[in-house]
Amino acid sequence: MMKHTIKLLPFFLLLAGANAFANNGNGLVLCDTQPNGVVDEFDTPLEGVGVLFSGQGSTITDTNGYYYFKLPAGVATYDVSLDAATLPSDATIVSPVGGIGSFTTNDQYTVPVDFLIDSASCQKPPQAGCWMTGGGVKFEPLVGEPLAKHGPKDTLGGVVYPACNSSPSDGGQWNHIAHSVKEHYQAFDIHTVRCGNVDDHPVGSESPVTPFNFIEWEGTGRLNGIHGNKTSNDMVHFFGRAEDRNEPGSEGPADGGDIDRYYLRAWIMGPGGTQIELFCVDQDGDCSTVDPVAISGGNLQLHYSSCE
Repeated sequence: MMKHTIKLLPFFLLLAGANAFANNGNGLVLCDTQPNGVVDEFDTPLEGVGVLFSGQGSTITDTNGYYYFKLPAGVATYDVSLDAATLPSDATIVSPVGGIGSFTTNDQYTVPVDFLIDSASCQKPPQAGCWMTGGGVKFEPLVGEPLAKHGPKDTLGGVVYPACNSSPSDGGQWNHIAHSVKEHYQAFDIHTVRCGNVDDHPVGSESPVTPFNFIEWEGTGRLNGIHGNKTSNDMVHFFGRAEDRNEPGSEGPADGGDIDRYYLRAWIMGPGGTQIELFCVDQDGDCSTVDPVAISGGNLQLHYSSCE
C-alpha cells in the first residue's frame, strides 16, 4: 500500500490556527537521540523540564515534551530559557544557540521555540541480543489475499542490528523493493528502537528461542529508481516494524493469525521541517499509526544472543 503525502512534524502544527495561539508561548523540549545536532523525528520528548519566561514566571513540559505559557496581550518580546536543575546533569543545550530563545507577540501568532538537548541519557542504548533477519519476502497488502501470480509485488530482506553490537555493518542493511512504483529503498544506518511481544499472541519465538516476537527499528539510507525510474535520494529516513508470528516461516492465509507482519515508512525532510512521505506499507493506509500488513510468503526471523 503506497502513499505519497506531505506531513508536518507535530511541533510545527502549533503554527496552524494562528489566531487560537495569539500571545501564547509554545514549543518543545527534545533530547537529541541520534545525536546529529538537528531537531528531527528521532528525537525524544523530555517531560518535566522547567521553562522560564522573562518577567512571566515558569512552566514545565508535559509527557510529550510540549510547554505552553499564556502571555499578556499586545506586541512584546520575551526571552525563554530552560531551568538547568530540571535537565540531565550532563546536558548541553544544542539549540537555540546560547540556550535562550525569544518570542515576539503581535496579537496574531507566536512562532514556537523548540529546545534540543544533548546528553548521554538521550541516546538509545541497544537492546541486548535483539536483532532480525528476513529474505525473499513477497507480500500482498490484504490479510488472506493469496499471493498474486502476476503483477507487482513488494520484495524485502536483509539484517537489522546484527549480533549484540550497534556498530557492525552500521546496524545492518535493509532493502525494500516497491515494484509498483519502481523504487528500491535501502536503509544502512540502522538503530533498534525496541523489541517486545505482540498483544494476544504467544510470547517470544521458538526457533531459535527468543524472548521477543516483534522488533522496531529506525535509520537512514537512500532511494534509487529501478526499471527505468531515475529517482534518487541519498538521505531517506526509515521506520520499520517486523512481527515474527510463526515458525519456521509464513505460509500465507493458511497460517491465520500466525502470519508474519511488516510495516515500513520512508520519508525525507523538506523545507521548514516538513516530512515529505515517499513510501508507506501499512494495513489501513494511515501511516501516523503503525498497523503492519500480513505478508504472503517468506520469513521474518527474530534472534537473541547473550551480551556482556
